[in-house]
Amino acid sequence: MQRMMSSAAALVLVFAAGSAMAASFDCKKAASFAETSICQDGYLSSVDSSLGREYQKALANTGDPARLRQLQREWITERDQCTSQKCLDKTLGSRVTFLENYVNAERHAADKAEEQTRQDQRNAERHAEEIASAKRTADYNLAKEQSRLQREQEYLKQSKTAVASAAPVHPAPANLATAPQRSTAAQPLAEKPLFQRMWQTFWSGPAWKYALLIGFLISCWTVWLHHKETATIYNDYTDAAITNLLPAAGVIAALVMRWLELPGLIQVIAFTTGVLLGISYAVYATLRTNQGALNIALVIITKLTIITVFFAIIAMLVGSLFSNSGRRKGESQARTAARHRREAKQNMALIAALSVAYTTLTVWLCRSPEFTSIGDCLEFERNPAMA
Repeated sequence: MQRMMSSAAALVLVFAAGSAMAASFDCKKAASFAETSICQDGYLSSVDSSLGREYQKALANTGDPARLRQLQREWITERDQCTSQKCLDKTLGSRVTFLENYVNAERHAADKAEEQTRQDQRNAERHAEEIASAKRTADYNLAKEQSRLQREQEYLKQSKTAVASAAPVHPAPANLATAPQRSTAAQPLAEKPLFQRMWQTFWSGPAWKYALLIGFLISCWTVWLHHKETATIYNDYTDAAITNLLPAAGVIAALVMRWLELPGLIQVIAFTTGVLLGISYAVYATLRTNQGALNIALVIITKLTIITVFFAIIAMLVGSLFSNSGRRKGESQARTAARHRREAKQNMALIAALSVAYTTLTVWLCRSPEFTSIGDCLEFERNPAMA
């Protein structure tokens, strides 16, 4: 009985050993020393089986299976050069480790590429949303501007209709009754007025630069005369305040009318009225406190130059607060908004600094450091010191 149990155990061990020696290739075709040794040694056979599984995983995960097969063939050539089991053990083990690392690297690269694809998709969606938002804003502004232009056109049409209905109708002469009538309303559209053409020519060329340079030189000369008490730019604080506040009132009135969406003609009238009143008072005050045609001309030019330059710079800075630049190339919407806020703060600080500097200069140019009544400023009386 004991002998039968021993025989059965031996058979079990034989079958177990046979099952453990399952190599990754057909042992019936084994030809080299390496293949024969793997088929005969159970441990090497199990390692070779693990190598085969890792090789199949690598083929399933690689993006270049042809190169992996070539590398495997080169490794088999290297393996077949072994002449001992120790060499085979080392070669098989290092190959299994290489294939495991290869599979992990390929999976990591695939995960990274998938994550990059998702990130690119999110960036594309965000960019499309920013473009759509910018387009909606542009469409809204365009619609608002078109509505304003339409209202102005309707107002001008109504004004022309009212003028035409109020104008007296004269009978045409007999010899002109059948002559073709030429529209007089179309003439200003065909050719711009002379003043407008002169204004555009002045600003489009270097003429304004020469005018600014001449005004600066004359202003320096006038300030020197003021310091020598030969001429008077501002008699006192009230004189300076009236001269500067009249054009400022015209600008503010025009802006309020624009905010109320009144016709453009009324805005121009309000602005022009303020400017003309300021110029008129500047001329009046200059005639009142100065003697001699040269001194009067120099003071008037100096006042107009200083006030015009100051208000022009302030107008450009204020305009820049409401006309932000677009988004730069490669700049996100959040960075664009932050840059706009930063530029607005800088412009506000610059406006405040220029206003303080201009006020300081104006106070310094006053002959008498005091406020007087408006009646005294409007009284036309020559300064005895200037006589």
